Amino acid sequence: MPLIRSLTSGASSLRTHQRKMEIISNNIANVSTVGFKGASVTFSDQFSQSINFGSQPNRTGLIGGRNPFQIGLGVQVGSIRQDFSQGSINSTTSTTDVALQGDGFFSLRYNGQDVVSRAGSFAFDSNGNFIDTATGAFVQGYNMRTDANGKVIRDDIGENVLDRVSTNLKLSPSFKSGPRQTQNVSFVGNLDIRAATGDVRTASIQIIDNQGTSRLLDLTFTKTATPGEYGLTGSISGFDIASLPGFGPIQFNADGTLGTPLNFSVPAADLNTALGAGSTAFDAVTPKDVTITLSSLTDAQSGLTQFAGATTVTGREQDGYPNGNLARVQIDPTGKILGSFDNGQTEILGQLVITKFPNSSGLVKNGNNFFAASPNSGAPTLGTALEIFPSTSVIGSALEESNVDLTEQFTEMISTQRAFEAAARTITVSDQFLQEINQLKR
Repeated sequence: MPLIRSLTSGASSLRTHQRKMEIISNNIANVSTVGFKGASVTFSDQFSQSINFGSQPNRTGLIGGRNPFQIGLGVQVGSIRQDFSQGSINSTTSTTDVALQGDGFFSLRYNGQDVVSRAGSFAFDSNGNFIDTATGAFVQGYNMRTDANGKVIRDDIGENVLDRVSTNLKLSPSFKSGPRQTQNVSFVGNLDIRAATGDVRTASIQIIDNQGTSRLLDLTFTKTATPGEYGLTGSISGFDIASLPGFGPIQFNADGTLGTPLNFSVPAADLNTALGAGSTAFDAVTPKDVTITLSSLTDAQSGLTQFAGATTVTGREQDGYPNGNLARVQIDPTGKILGSFDNGQTEILGQLVITKFPNSSGLVKNGNNFFAASPNSGAPTLGTALEIFPSTSVIGSALEESNVDLTEQFTEMISTQRAFEAAARTITVSDQFLQEINQLKR
């Protein structure tokens, strides 16, 4: 019966608009879900029954062509599309919370499966694993490279080297910043030109040995009978350094600036000898000798001077530091996890991996704010923010909010409700038609 078509068309409209309402309801329900990405529905018409395929114009020109005669059989869901537009980014008080600005996803491993997410509510657990706080999923990234003894490997400038293999990010709760032996020391100040022969002045500075122990380095300046000349000796922790007199005396120029030497090196082996008893406190194998700078060629008055005035010579700075305990962590725009230690140092402890797909809309939702690859998402590409992926950056102490627009969702809800009502009305009217037909026999 032809009226059945109008009933089935109306029923298909009810079904599809019900599906759309389900999507709208889910979007609204997740308006406060961190990293949530809304979805939208597109409709397509169902197969049309062809009553007549039409005809071309008559060759005689007496009859024109006729169009096909088709009756549609209703509507169906064409697709459900994910909206991966950027959500607003809000600051938080947690230094391990992160948000992504731009394309891409955080990479995680959950129950042995690789998943991705835009929700960056992360933290370290009691074992030092960097995890998703909602599920315990392991955040993926690059850890520090270590040698056979488990010691962190550092590059030429002293920064921790990352092992560029994506794995579970982990940081031992007891991790410490290792000590750095002092290799450069500088002294500044004035030696009074009016000082009498035999006048002695001592300048001190604390330096760090290879084991992280603080040692007092003293330089002793003794005025000689020669104008502008001082004898120089030194000691480490109160023990005389035998090699230092070989670098003296020091000679000032007539204008009060230092002439020679501007700097000199103290062998690490000589420091160990001064400490005695077979000391290996200073690394004499590499070796890491200590360079002492007294003045500079480019800025002579910033170092030692000999002017008429108070004697103020003192140690200014050194580049060593003791071991330190981790005080706090923060995450920079490239996704590097930076640790601040109580010895004043900041070290790279790891780096977040960012994952991108050729077709993000092809990802499969897995719940818990997770997505997984599908045949149509394409193969994942791993990289790092701003380095491999210049258009993507990581925002620390922040979370990306849901990208659902409530105004748009309420508008869609109203139009969906009216379309549902209209479809229900076509079923009601078709039923009245059938009722009238059934009454024709009376």
